[in-house]
Amino acid sequence: MRVFVDANTIVSGLLFEGNEATLLELGRLRALRLITNEYVLKEVKAVLERKEFGLSEGELRGLVRYVSECISIVENPPEKEIRGHYNLLRDKKDLPVVVGAKIENSDYLVTGDKELLSEKVKRFVNTITTSELLEKLTREKSVQF
Repeated sequence: MRVFVDANTIVSGLLFEGNEATLLELGRLRALRLITNEYVLKEVKAVLERKEFGLSEGELRGLVRYVSECISIVENPPEKEIRGHYNLLRDKKDLPVVVGAKIENSDYLVTGDKELLSEKVKRFVNTITTSELLEKLTREKSVQF
């Protein structure tokens, strides 16, 4: 199963206990193939650098290293592809995420972003929350916890 992971999911998984941390660990253990693109990784780094989290340079490097253990980082979608889907989202900065998930033939795009979870976007790429994905995996017993 190929699961594209959005920045909010990655940041939550790195900084807090819960479903997102479980998802990252499943990726580290190779129970799932987690993927994201360079655009999302840049967004994750920018969020982690915020003063509100108070992370040292060493802690930041450690978290980014952990991400690379859990998630395969792929190239960003071509600009032409992104422009071709300009009307899909109100928030245009999320287009590289949605288009990236589609181009990578992801089974799911895991996100907490309300717009990305809309029916309009779900018709383009299969978006799902982390809790919904973990529940689905448990039901299908494709992953043993």
